Amino acid sequence: MKDLIKNIDFELLKKQKLTLLETIEKAETEKEKSDLHGIICLIDSIQDLAVDKFGIDEKIVFNLENS
Repeated sequence: MKDLIKNIDFELLKKQKLTLLETIEKAETEKEKSDLHGIICLIDSIQDLAVDKFGIDEKIVFNLENS
């Protein structure tokens, strides 16, 4: 598991997450919104795991400049 998390390109994942969030706003059906929101929740869990369990710097994992 550690190797899996450490091999994630978090810069790319942050960009992909933002794209998904933008796509959710434009989704036409509740099913589309729900399905995409599920993927966002998965990404959130991966990010939390990376920081909380594997000690990866949250500045690398999360998009914090808007916080």
